[in-house]
Amino acid sequence: MTSSTHTLELGPHALDVTVDVQGQEGRPFLLLHGGGGPQTVTPFAALLAEQRPARVLTPFHPGFGGTPRPEWLADVPALARVYARLLDALDLRDVTVVGNSIGGWIAAELALLGSERVGGVVLVNAVGLRVPGHPVADTFPLTP
Repeated sequence: MTSSTHTLELGPHALDVTVDVQGQEGRPFLLLHGGGGPQTVTPFAALLAEQRPARVLTPFHPGFGGTPRPEWLADVPALARVYARLLDALDLRDVTVVGNSIGGWIAAELALLGSERVGGVVLVNAVGLRVPGHPVADTFPLTP
């Protein structure tokens, strides 16, 4: 696994995004982690890169893994725009975006942006999605 940091220009702002990469050839995957951090998806990224011809990119959401999160980056749609810019900066095409938990919400928002670089989206236990007529359940008072 290799890590790299990419400085993205987002209008008046610049942002450094750290990305772990597993595999070097094959279909590109953008793997978006949940609230537990990037280490929660690292085993899946390794398995995917090992068993398929795939290049798996796992970015650290700003604020995770010791990375800074600027004040202007305050919601999920803004983070989706960051990842759209990352795909542009890396010139990736036909990317399968896989999002787990809050990463699923980010992936859904990224899909809504309509980027031609995204070839498919997979949501795994996604949170935060709002569907008219289907209110989000308040899980806090529920027992396991």
